Amino acid sequence: MASTGSHLKDIQSKDTDDKSLNNYKKQLLGDVATPFPDDKRKVIVKEFYINFKDGTEKITLDPTDAKLCKKLEENPIELKEGTEYKFGVGFYIQHDICHGLKMKLTLKRMGFGASDDYTLGSYGPKKNIQEWTPKGWEEAPTGMMMRGVYSGTGKFYDLDGQNHLEWKFKIKIVK
Repeated sequence: MASTGSHLKDIQSKDTDDKSLNNYKKQLLGDVATPFPDDKRKVIVKEFYINFKDGTEKITLDPTDAKLCKKLEENPIELKEGTEYKFGVGFYIQHDICHGLKMKLTLKRMGFGASDDYTLGSYGPKKNIQEWTPKGWEEAPTGMMMRGVYSGTGKFYDLDGQNHLEWKFKIKIVK
């Protein structure tokens, strides 16, 4: 694997005399910046949130906060059955381009589970937080048999084979 940032530096240093290509690179990469230069991580996930279609205030969590994750295992996030929602994420990319950032969410209850893989895309480093939300809404399960606590895991990884973050949480489906 190339050293940190070398891929991005290679792209920026090539064809510097081609004005249209430089404009394209500027448009594609934007203003390249490293928000936390002393932090060696390429991807820093700072927000995991749940938006609700009915206008209920969104729930925002920091999945890197160990105390919060521990609290979520004891006091699950409550979702009303049938509620339409979508997950979202806020993250920083730094040092180099992240190719094919993905998020995998797994929920399990009583030995049964389901996983969803979301492709967030490829991102260049930027000073400001970048956000991703899926296009469609999902619906919380309904019915007496579906109510209860689900154990969940979230994982962020990329096509270069790097795992950026893994955390656990619980969701409780209520009437």
